[in-house]
Amino acid sequence: MPKFQSPVGYTGPKATTTSLGQARFATVAEADAGDRDDLIISPATLDAAGDLLIPDATDTVKGKIRIATDAEAVAGVLDTVAMTPYTVGLIAIAGAPLASEVLAGIAELATQAETNTGTDDNRIVTPLKLTGRFASPPAIGGTTPAAGSFTTLGATGLATLSGSATITTGATALNLASDASTGAVNIGTGAGARVLTLGNVTGATGVTINTGTAGFALNTTGTGDVVVTSADTVLIDSAGVLELNSSAGVIGIGNDAVSQNINIGTAGVRTVTVGSATGASQVAIVGGTAGTSLGGNAIAQTVTVGNQTGASAVVIDSGTGAINIGTAIAKTITIGNATGATSVVLNSGTGAINIGTSIAKTITIGNATGATALVLNAGSGASSFTSVNGTLTMNTGTGTIALSSDATATTVNISTGAGVKALTLGSTNTTSSTTLQSGSGALNVTSTNGALTVNSGTGALGISTDASATTVNIGTGAAVVKTISIGGTGANVIAVANTQTGGSYSLGAAMTTGTINIGGTGAHTGTMTIAGGTGAQAINIAGSTGGKTVTIANGAGANAVTIGSTNTTSATTIQAGSGAINLTGNVNLTAVATKISYNGGAATDFIGTGTLTAGTVTIANTNIAATDRIFIQRTAANASTTLGEISYTISAGASFTVTSLILGTPGSTQTGDVSSFAYFIVGQT
Repeated sequence: MPKFQSPVGYTGPKATTTSLGQARFATVAEADAGDRDDLIISPATLDAAGDLLIPDATDTVKGKIRIATDAEAVAGVLDTVAMTPYTVGLIAIAGAPLASEVLAGIAELATQAETNTGTDDNRIVTPLKLTGRFASPPAIGGTTPAAGSFTTLGATGLATLSGSATITTGATALNLASDASTGAVNIGTGAGARVLTLGNVTGATGVTINTGTAGFALNTTGTGDVVVTSADTVLIDSAGVLELNSSAGVIGIGNDAVSQNINIGTAGVRTVTVGSATGASQVAIVGGTAGTSLGGNAIAQTVTVGNQTGASAVVIDSGTGAINIGTAIAKTITIGNATGATSVVLNSGTGAINIGTSIAKTITIGNATGATALVLNAGSGASSFTSVNGTLTMNTGTGTIALSSDATATTVNISTGAGVKALTLGSTNTTSSTTLQSGSGALNVTSTNGALTVNSGTGALGISTDASATTVNIGTGAAVVKTISIGGTGANVIAVANTQTGGSYSLGAAMTTGTINIGGTGAHTGTMTIAGGTGAQAINIAGSTGGKTVTIANGAGANAVTIGSTNTTSATTIQAGSGAINLTGNVNLTAVATKISYNGGAATDFIGTGTLTAGTVTIANTNIAATDRIFIQRTAANASTTLGEISYTISAGASFTVTSLILGTPGSTQTGDVSSFAYFIVGQT
């Protein structure tokens, strides 16, 4: 049921123009009088009082007016009616002058033919006729072409430019032949001698040339050379055959004076063929003072010299130098075979017969089959087992080899002579073990000028792994230059201080000069992780007080650099002093619900709010520059009696003034504007 059962039951406050309340409908007379502001006019009352409320219009008073008939418009004797555009068109303007460039008047519209001819200066061209003219346009510029600027320039037929042309791109791409047509694209193919330049050497500029199944051809004629130079790496790769030929000259690879290695077929499973079996072809392999190596890498392999065909012969010769067979890495050397009556003859004339007298190797005399025995006898002279350059092996089967195992105090020297020796202690077979013991004296392992190698196969290699407090030094000798390498060419897993619960780890902590490289400078394709653990860590890069230049991924490659994390409340702070933070390239906010925030509130900040007083206000800002741009948005009208157009002026290094201007009156202040506004300032570089 209604709140008030009786229509006169409500005695609340009366309605006004600003508040709700009680009101009644006005009579026609009250509506005609127009002097009450506490009554409501119904549609019927408004219609009845309309003639009295709205007067008839005159040439000085706004009001009601009637539309003239066609006859009244033609007669032209009434000034109390209005004419529509249609009735105006019925009127013949007798005596009106002809329109010209300096005089208003009447004129005839040009036909399409007159528009296309372009010689009539007395008729008016409509937009429709102008469109028809541009459908088949004449030459632009006449006999002396003028400059033209176009946002889009297109041609369906052949487009020819006979003079020089400069095409700039601004920030957009320049596309040439980017449609799906099959027409050829020719650049500099005329008969004139030209120098064609493509690309530049500035910044990250790149040049990419793509081809389809028709391939890619690079041709020169006459004395023209093809020169490819690079201050960085040059890579040539092919999924098919890759050939390098010369029809009239020598093919040179590495024939300049630069001392760099040349690698051919050093990766993958390949058959590398050098030379030809045609006619008198010859292969010459020469070396400098470092020598020539055939099959001299560290991989076990079979090296075949010569063949078993017909009268093939192998000649191994030398000058006054020795001929060495198997004098390098330890291996088995077989001379002759066990078939039939094969004989091996070693002759030396009056000279000595030496077996294994050069580089360290395995020399086997006799065998372990049946009752085979080996007897080495010596008279009253000393028994000497000497291997000048080879390997000396003493085996006992399941027995024990004892050297100086009695209780006599003595000195045992193993390979202590001045010659170059390779000394191996222990075996890598199954559970073999090697123990080096020392009492209260020191245990010294010294390599004067050669390499000192400690290997453990698949087992763990431990240095100072016991519970004793000690100091482990690597490469801490006198101030001489040492090369210390950790990790080889294999897929090594290298951990430094990976189980350490305290202490610290320093890399180059005491260095004052020199370079520290992590990850090398080669063509790495793996992943380098710094502080990849799951614990909460503090990572400092160049965090000391010294001035440093920190460079991250500034090479010529197309680097993708990610700084910071999007995980939960992660934060990334990039700081700079008075030198500013410089960003080159576009800045994109790609994540959902991201924004740019300013610090505000101080006289040095670039975001804030203000309120006009009598149409103006001055805001202090000691950082503002004359070239800065200020963006202002009104936020509240407050008690303004009128609003103006917001403008600002800058006093560089001091403040800026915001003024409300009266619309249509430049330079005047709208003093009734006391609205509030927000602003932010953008600097110009």
